[in-house]
Amino acid sequence: MGELLRLLHSVLPVCFFGVTLLFLLVTLLHRWQIKGVRLQWLMHWPLLPTGFLLLVVGLGIYAVLEGQAVPVLSLGLYFGGGLFWLTASVLSAQVLVTEYGIIGGLNRPERSIGWGQIVDYFPWQDQKGRLRGFVFLFVDMQGRRRRLNLVVPRTYHWAFHRMLERYLDTRFELAVQQCYGKKALEE
Repeated sequence: MGELLRLLHSVLPVCFFGVTLLFLLVTLLHRWQIKGVRLQWLMHWPLLPTGFLLLVVGLGIYAVLEGQAVPVLSLGLYFGGGLFWLTASVLSAQVLVTEYGIIGGLNRPERSIGWGQIVDYFPWQDQKGRLRGFVFLFVDMQGRRRRLNLVVPRTYHWAFHRMLERYLDTRFELAVQQCYGKKALEE
């Protein structure tokens, strides 16, 4: 049983390092394929990989302070894998606003919508009246009506609003003119 645990303890860090490296490479490939990014921000900080890295560092420091033998290779593989995991998670948690639409996370296709899919939107405010983000009503690829609540950081409000004016408001104004006629709108 002890031999099996030693084997597992030597194989597990290598497997973790390899899987997280693959996760990072796939995420980088997905991010590299996205063109025309105009705005980007982080939705939320990934807590699980951050906690894992803090645990690895904390256990390493504890082992050194207690005078225990530190398996440097295993600890290094866990730390490197944790860094790969954290980097891939940060890249995956970004909101990307492109010329073609909004991507609400690289690994979340249900949060990605094209400008042409959006049928309406409106701003969303908190109880104090501060703008928090926008709600988008859109039709997905299966023809179902969907809703996307997108939190927009305060530093990006103005730039994001300009993007909405450029890609949505001009299209919506044209649709209103086609329905009512330009003269009816001017009266």
